[in-house]
Amino acid sequence: MLDVQKINEAAPTEACTEPYAEVVDVTPVLAKSWLKNTKQNRPISKARVKHYARLIRTGQFHLNGETVKLDEDGCLLDGQHRCSAVVASGQTVRMLVVFKVARSSIVSIDMGRSRSLADQLKVAFNYKRSGDLSTIVRFILEWTETGWISPSTFRQITPTEAHKFLKNNPDVEALPQTISGFDLELVNVIMTRNQAAFLLWLFSQKDADLAKVFMRNLVHGIAEYEGDPCILLRRKLMKMRGDKYGDPRRNIVVGLTIQTWNKWRARKSSTLVRAPAAGQSWVAETFPRPN
Repeated sequence: MLDVQKINEAAPTEACTEPYAEVVDVTPVLAKSWLKNTKQNRPISKARVKHYARLIRTGQFHLNGETVKLDEDGCLLDGQHRCSAVVASGQTVRMLVVFKVARSSIVSIDMGRSRSLADQLKVAFNYKRSGDLSTIVRFILEWTETGWISPSTFRQITPTEAHKFLKNNPDVEALPQTISGFDLELVNVIMTRNQAAFLLWLFSQKDADLAKVFMRNLVHGIAEYEGDPCILLRRKLMKMRGDKYGDPRRNIVVGLTIQTWNKWRARKSSTLVRAPAAGQSWVAETFPRPN
């Protein structure tokens, strides 16, 4: 069996820039050291670790071509669950280890598995609040590509695509923090925080200062004039949010809020907020657009 210390001593040094693979006897001590040296890896599934550890203890965990990957800095890039299982089992396991893998390649690792867009944005590009950002970017790209927010989920977005968008639109990365400043408990009473972040972005395309005032008034229930539509919309959204049949569809929340923004910006009074009747749902051509 191979000794990892000897492998590291004999392996290519910093002059080697290409990935290379070795079969390594991964001891619990070595696995633990790799786990300590990680950068923003995805959350651990305790159930999966327990399953792998049981396979190791019963002799059913074999060298099968699956790899543990370390990046250019020696940080664990892929293999958290297997290394955690080695530690949990207390046994040494022979594994195929690939060294000097480019960290950016994480976007293509486990692409067919359960690594989410949020996971990949966090691991590959070190985004904070990656879960919020992945949802917000989906909203924005759906709007810019289709002109509306549909009742169904938008197409799949790659982490590279999302990263490129965020780099070209740095204001979007700040949206989760901005919405937090409105008091998330109050935001959650009427809509999800990511719906609120998207709407703030959408209205900011028309007037950034007014967009913040409108969203703050809506969240806090502030009326600026008699018949202010923000008050009626807030009541409507609170009622829908608390409905026993579950949260309202995202397109209804967005559409009603756009309608209210248009009235509020024109200083129009309102006595009624009404969602589309059954059988008359919004489609791309009829969906409200912000003025």
